[in-house]
Amino acid sequence: MRPRPPTARTRPRPSRPRPTRRARIRRRGSRGVLLAGATWALLLSGPLACADELASSPAGAGDAAHFALHAPAPAPDQPSAPDGPWFSDRTRAWGLVHRSVAGPTPQQGQGKRYLRDTVGQGVAVFDLDGDGRMELLFPQGQAQGEDGRDLLYLNTGEGLTERGLELGFDSYGYSFGALAFDYDSDGDEDVFITRLGADQLFANDGGRLRDVTAEHPGLAGPAQEWSSGAAAGDVDGDGDLDLYVARYCAQDYAALDAQGLIPLMGCLVPAGPGGLPPQADRFFRNTGAPNWRLEPHTEAAGFAAPEASYGFQPTFTDVDDDGDLDLYVTNDSVFNFLFMNDGDGRFVESALRAGVACGKRGQMEAGMGLTVSDLDGDGLPELHVTNFSNQSNSLYHNETRTPDEPWFEELSDAMGTGRPSWFHLAWGTNFADFDADGSVDLFVANGHVFHQVEGCAPERIAYRQPNQVFRGQGARFEDWSARAGAVITGRASHRGSASVDLDQDGDLDLVINRLDEPPVLALNESPAPGHWVMLDVRRRLVPGGALVLATGAKLHLSAGELRASRELYRGSSFLSCEDPRLHFGLGEHTRVDQLRLALPGLAPVTLSELPVDQLLRVIIEADGSARWEPGS
Repeated sequence: MRPRPPTARTRPRPSRPRPTRRARIRRRGSRGVLLAGATWALLLSGPLACADELASSPAGAGDAAHFALHAPAPAPDQPSAPDGPWFSDRTRAWGLVHRSVAGPTPQQGQGKRYLRDTVGQGVAVFDLDGDGRMELLFPQGQAQGEDGRDLLYLNTGEGLTERGLELGFDSYGYSFGALAFDYDSDGDEDVFITRLGADQLFANDGGRLRDVTAEHPGLAGPAQEWSSGAAAGDVDGDGDLDLYVARYCAQDYAALDAQGLIPLMGCLVPAGPGGLPPQADRFFRNTGAPNWRLEPHTEAAGFAAPEASYGFQPTFTDVDDDGDLDLYVTNDSVFNFLFMNDGDGRFVESALRAGVACGKRGQMEAGMGLTVSDLDGDGLPELHVTNFSNQSNSLYHNETRTPDEPWFEELSDAMGTGRPSWFHLAWGTNFADFDADGSVDLFVANGHVFHQVEGCAPERIAYRQPNQVFRGQGARFEDWSARAGAVITGRASHRGSASVDLDQDGDLDLVINRLDEPPVLALNESPAPGHWVMLDVRRRLVPGGALVLATGAKLHLSAGELRASRELYRGSSFLSCEDPRLHFGLGEHTRVDQLRLALPGLAPVTLSELPVDQLLRVIIEADGSARWEPGS
């Protein structure tokens, strides 16, 4: 590991005048701010309130009384799309024909009787062979009691073809999540698969995958433990990527069979996660060159401090814009986690005091998926967390003003995303500027966890649900789902999702996994899109070394009056991993005036006058200097 520059943590924080958009959020969202203030009062005594919520909800869903008490009025009908849908269905045309496997289907035998068969899978997006086109990786579960084979689709530029076994991806098991990250810093991304059972790491050797799990003692984990989502980031600024693995709950099948299904909202559904033993998350520190070992480091890094929880999706992000990566983790039915980095790779759990542990009323919620983005151009990331039906999805607006003192306001109602989410059970979620107008939009993948709710739950709770698209409109989001197209609003039990420019046309498409059905490929056809720029950000760790994906980089862009920032994440949405290239919508702006790059362990660097409507490769050299060149 390379030593961390002593000035990385102590450099002065850049001055940022508060954008006028935030003032508009405060004016329009006064009710939401008052709710958030009430939430803080509840959070101070939160463990008792949240414990009561959990005790009444074995599946983290609340009960019929809670539903009736808090359900909002139905949202008004949306106008039809005047200019055609935003997305078109290209699933079969591009060759995605496999069925996502997760135990018995609802129609087989007694249907799904274990929680493991209801959670579903994510999707990973990465460039396997360095040709500039994004591949897709789909984890699989079990079918008819036999392990499924995880699937790897190569992108030919005209379609997708499954080539996993041919390329060394011999990956079998009850898989859930997939993460692409360059653990050995050789310039191509490797693959980590999370499972109920032994996890697996594959090294990428120039476009072929090789199982290297055994080279990392402890990485696979115990055979009967359940890993869910994973995320990679450079937590100590030494240039190599460390790994966090969230874990869910124990599955004692004999005990579950003896217990049988349990009541929820008038239905009988599989037990869990409440009442099942939670399993502790794990963290692995990268030793760096020459061995590139991922070594267990959970306790030493501070991640063992909170109690074991039902973890789903971790994401590394610089919450307080102090130059190091913090970590947010969604947890099902218990407190979510926010781990703040002290600058040396040690973490302190801070979700409760930061206002992001619970929902707006101080109650524990069923944290599922997570997407992170700066919505107002101030360089501070907002968090969108998906939750259960009869729980609004949470939108935490970042109000942090001092490093290591995070503060958020829950503004889902004020910003227009809360009420429309009430009757849905949400999983994958993605912030992206789909129409390139300069405002970040939001996608949410919906579908109930239990097929048994059909016909017995409250009338507006369904197993197969439509997805949602919210268009960013300055201080608010507008529910744009009716304009998004049938590929978005078609009903299914959706799960993980990823935004990706799959067809290389400069706008962001969507890949959405579905339980017991083929995934969905929604190509972006948004009418009258704005200008854009997409950035493939690379770095060299040593002079003359490989160009490595700059995971953890934060980019601040200015174009005229537009201010925007993006971070390069590996691990997000729900058990998923998205396009590593950073996309900025620019609206009417025809030039990027300035681009400031910050990376853990390095001083910020600025580039000026970048062209638009193309992919650019941004290269950060080992000495900290930067340049750009046309991408491919």
